[in-house]
Amino acid sequence: MSKTSVQSGKSVLRPRARLIKTIGEELISSDIVALLELVKNSYDADASIITIKFTGQINVPPTGEKKEKKKLLKTGAVIEIFDDGTGMNLETVKESWMEPATISKKSTRLSTGKNRKFTGEKGIGRFSSAKLSRTLDMVTRHHADNEVVAHFDWEDFEGPELFLDEVTVDWSVREPLEFPGEKHGTRLTLVGLNSDWDEDKFRQLRITLQRLINPVVPIQDFLIELDLPKVLDMYSGLIGPPESLAKPNYSMKGKVSAEGILHYEYTSKKLGETSPKELNLIKPEEEFSTGPFSFDFRVWDRDIEALREAAEENNAKTAELRKALDEISGISIYRDGFRVLPYGDPKLDWLRLDLRRVNNPTLRISNNQIIGFISIDLETNPKFTDQSNREGIVDSDELEQLKELVKRILAELETRRYEERPREQASATTEHGIFESFSIRPLVEFIEARLPNDKDAKALIEGTQASIAEGVGKVQEVLARYRRLSTLGLLVDSVLHDGNNFVGLIDGEVQLLVKSIKKDGFDRIAFNSHVDKITESRKALAQLFRRLEPFGGRKRGKASAVDVDEVLSNSFGLFHAELKRLHIKVALPEPSDVKVLAVESDLQLIIVNLLQNAIYWLSEKAENRQIAVVVESRRDSTRIVFSNNGASINQEHQELIFDPYFSRKPDGIGLGLTIVGELVIENNGTLALIEDGPLNGASFEIVFSHKQI
Repeated sequence: MSKTSVQSGKSVLRPRARLIKTIGEELISSDIVALLELVKNSYDADASIITIKFTGQINVPPTGEKKEKKKLLKTGAVIEIFDDGTGMNLETVKESWMEPATISKKSTRLSTGKNRKFTGEKGIGRFSSAKLSRTLDMVTRHHADNEVVAHFDWEDFEGPELFLDEVTVDWSVREPLEFPGEKHGTRLTLVGLNSDWDEDKFRQLRITLQRLINPVVPIQDFLIELDLPKVLDMYSGLIGPPESLAKPNYSMKGKVSAEGILHYEYTSKKLGETSPKELNLIKPEEEFSTGPFSFDFRVWDRDIEALREAAEENNAKTAELRKALDEISGISIYRDGFRVLPYGDPKLDWLRLDLRRVNNPTLRISNNQIIGFISIDLETNPKFTDQSNREGIVDSDELEQLKELVKRILAELETRRYEERPREQASATTEHGIFESFSIRPLVEFIEARLPNDKDAKALIEGTQASIAEGVGKVQEVLARYRRLSTLGLLVDSVLHDGNNFVGLIDGEVQLLVKSIKKDGFDRIAFNSHVDKITESRKALAQLFRRLEPFGGRKRGKASAVDVDEVLSNSFGLFHAELKRLHIKVALPEPSDVKVLAVESDLQLIIVNLLQNAIYWLSEKAENRQIAVVVESRRDSTRIVFSNNGASINQEHQELIFDPYFSRKPDGIGLGLTIVGELVIENNGTLALIEDGPLNGASFEIVFSHKQI
């Protein structure tokens, strides 16, 4: 005891009895989740089948009352759960089942009979019965032992003054009645349900049970049966995946190795099964910490014609197929064969697939188009442990990396799907601009040929043509502003990095300057040195602002003689920090007096978009990253070649890269090269992908078809 203490001692923590109800009602989020926990307990007990039976009075609404639901009344309602597992003897009931948060599953990871990996280790499954009902009767038998009978009245635990160790539970041991002969297992009878069950809830229970066990690698010796009153017969029976979703339009399955290498097979109705492919998912600077996993992704087109064809192929109705997709769509995570809630719930878009689709509706798939299964193993993915409420995996760097890797895999699937889907001819190409379709020249020529003397017709056509030209000009102006502003948004990180560096340098020099002034004995040389450095940093900051000016929201400028060297210098200067961080070697042309007739902001947008693309693909490369730009002045044109030694563009993608929304990046919007193509065309140039560039990656050639200025 310290000198300042008046009294000391030791005490024990004594939880109140109501803790049981609190955990059951608040930690377990819903009745369906509570039943899933009891199913997992039966699996851990080596059961081959578990039956969930609902009995009680059914309230069937009178004919015509459509808004009412078929509701199982709480009064007298009962849930009975049977399994043929190993059961429990008296010692196990007293020392494991009656010990909340027992370590029995923590100390061993496999069941004793079938060597199953335990689906839970926190020992809280028994609180599910407190969530579901007011009382629980348990009968259990372990092989040749006698039966153990126990009665739990959860209302006994509600006394505010009672401590947990003051509440007693009645138990007895009897000769086998429920499990005679060689039978063994456990029966739980839950009486006095705490909440109502209507038809929607029963349908959701069946759907959730259908998705509980991984259908890709199903557990062969474990069945789940739902036994409901006759009025709910459509939801009764053994649980299995819906047959209407057996044949998707596209599928991709495979695995990611311990080294982060993706091995996959892609299948579609049009192409059939294609040859296996291999891809390194991990970028050079990344560490693969997630661990190996396997996956199976199944995708449907949801336009009416595609759904109709899919329904016919699956012997189902279109409405039935659409409803099944609505109820079961999403990507689920399965750990050791069992689904981890809530991943895969249709309303939980945990990978933000819908947002990806909003940004790129042509290429990306939405959450209601895919049914996916990700399979992990706790031994090789040790960080993927449950949150305390058994709903969701604890947040970690490994979980965040899994999300990113899944999107990279989906990008492969989406690209393959895009290649074979029918689509309209791209509006932005290297030859034609997006506004070509607004021309009424063929109509003008027709009127001039057929009605050469009709002044009214000519006047109407000329007025219409002028009106269209004016409208197109306004649209082009708006688009130009959005292009600049969207690019400015992508530049923010780089600008903040450089800007903060310059501000930091100025701040540091000012502090040194102040110190030198306060010193005894004025040092003019040191003073001038600090002033010079401040002036240099101010000039550098001003130069950064000048480089950003073309991306502001001001009105689009007019074409003028633009210095190509200056635009290249400004564009690469904006990415100085990123180029340095990735150790990218840049080879720009020797200074010259080459100018092109163009809008300066357009030319800088062109270079910046090409540069951003190059930096992204070079980040996938381990070393020796290079960018080279060649400027060639010709008699009647100026040629600019922008090249990098990153990943080359596959033959099958070379005709697609200029399509609006086509992107090989996992979260790419697919407008970069489209914007580049449009801007080049608007400035009287052409854009092409070429094979003979100065570097062996992707090379783009821009030719401005006008005489050198």
